[in-house]
Amino acid sequence: MKESLDEEILREIASVGGSYGERLERLISELRRLKRAILYLKGRIEKSSGTPTFSMRLSVRLRRRFFEKKKEAEEVRRYLILYREALGLFRHKEVFEVYNIESVDI
Repeated sequence: MKESLDEEILREIASVGGSYGERLERLISELRRLKRAILYLKGRIEKSSGTPTFSMRLSVRLRRRFFEKKKEAEEVRRYLILYREALGLFRHKEVFEVYNIESVDI
């Protein structure tokens, strides 16, 4: 009985920690996608001879979404660190290396 309860608790702990990692991977992937789209629009705006209002508006919306997603990713990473500390893990160098949000900047 106690062993099955211990296993269930360990599974629950692992699933919570894993969900933070999965969310971070999705958010970082979305940040990369948004960055590519923003850089594409930036090049298109620079090459345009007139005032590309559609591209400029879209670029502004994408930048706003980028910074919202970046803030969300930073918050999820902070939760992951808190979760790790609750488990007794106090070195987080690996978290910052694996989930390097700062490398995806515009």
